[in-house]
Amino acid sequence: MTPQRSLTILAIAFLMGTTFSQAQELRHRSTVGPRGGTRDVTRTRGNGQFSSTRQATGPNGGTNTNQRTAANGQYSDTRTAAGPNGGSYTSQKSIQNGAVNSTKSAVDPNGATYTDQRTVSNGQVTNSRTVTPAPQP
Repeated sequence: MTPQRSLTILAIAFLMGTTFSQAQELRHRSTVGPRGGTRDVTRTRGNGQFSSTRQATGPNGGTNTNQRTAANGQYSDTRTAAGPNGGSYTSQKSIQNGAVNSTKSAVDPNGATYTDQRTVSNGQVTNSRTVTPAPQP
C-alpha cells in the first residue's frame, strides 16, 4: 500500500467517524412581553442526555423556573415559583433505579408552610405531609 493511499484511507475513516458521531444540540430562546415580562428557554440534547431550563419573570416581579434533566436512566425535575408578595412554591421530583422521590413545599406571604414528601420504591409508598401555621403577632 502506498503512503498516499493509506493517508487517503485514514482521512476517509476520520471523516466518517466525525460525521456519524452523535450530535450535541443547544437551543436558546429569549422573549420579552409587551408589559415587560421575560421568558428564557435553554435546551441541550445529545449523547443520550437531555436538559432544559425555563425561566420567566412577570411584569409585577413574580418568577417561575423549571429545570429538567434526563440521562443514564435517571430523571429530575425542579420547579420554583415566587410571587411578588413573598409567597413561594417548590417542587422537586427525581426518578432513579426504579425509585421515585417527590417533594413539594409552599410558603405563604405570612410564613405558613406546607410540605409534602413522597417516595415510591420496591412497591412501597411513603408519604409525609407537614403544615406549619403562620407565626402569630
